[in-house]
Amino acid sequence: MAKTNYTIRSKWLGNALLKIRRETGLTLEEVGDRMRWPQSKISRIENGMVRAHWGDIADLLDLYEFHDPDQRKSLIALAKSARERGWWHAYGATLSHPFADLVTLEATSREICTFQNQVVPGLLQTKEYALAVVGASKVWEHQDEVDKFVQVRTARHAILTRDEPVTLWAILGEAVLRQQVGGPEVMRAQLQHLIEMASLPHVTIQVLPFDAGATTGMYGPFTSLRFPSPGVAEVVYLENLTGGLYLEHADAVRKYALAFNHLRASALPTKESMDLIATTAKGI
Repeated sequence: MAKTNYTIRSKWLGNALLKIRRETGLTLEEVGDRMRWPQSKISRIENGMVRAHWGDIADLLDLYEFHDPDQRKSLIALAKSARERGWWHAYGATLSHPFADLVTLEATSREICTFQNQVVPGLLQTKEYALAVVGASKVWEHQDEVDKFVQVRTARHAILTRDEPVTLWAILGEAVLRQQVGGPEVMRAQLQHLIEMASLPHVTIQVLPFDAGATTGMYGPFTSLRFPSPGVAEVVYLENLTGGLYLEHADAVRKYALAFNHLRASALPTKESMDLIATTAKGI
């Protein structure tokens, strides 16, 4: 087993294995004796503090006599994904650990719901818009770092156009449409891109207008990701300048889901949203 920083994927796997072990009635000591492993190894797997080899996970599931074919396959796949190097690893230090996890989570999610009150969501950004946003952040000192990070952001878009695309529901504050990012041409192209993406059957875009009044969106942007795999079924991602924070606790996730439902109700319907985006683009 290779040690690593705490990741959502290893945490999910550990949660699922802990639940299965407890259902069998086995203690850490008993599992350690039967597997001839130190108890600390099992504890670290269950706490998500190591990237467990998929073979070890299969052995544990055999010990627990866990034979559900779908969940067993998912758990082993989760262990493999925590160790495999994905396309984003080519970008090295350009990616912070939280964002690297986000890339993986987006690709394995079933549905993504995002609210943004200041900037177009990364999954819907054009390359030119993303360059303007990332360049203005001043996080990276060199242009090549900016270019690499933007390549990552735009490569993520593939999850919306693959054979089995992720379902995306995005709510944008009206300020997102009004904020001049990258100049008139870049902004017009970005707004037109939003209209084009909204024509896809699995992409829904709404605008929360200024006259909607006070809403839960005033507390800031957030993204919820829902998954078909075992373990944690949904997480909330809060992005910041240098990385991000994941919320997994059921009560916190429930409150954000409720907040998103309120925002959907307060936002313009999809047709009116597209009309406002088109009108704004013409006026730039």
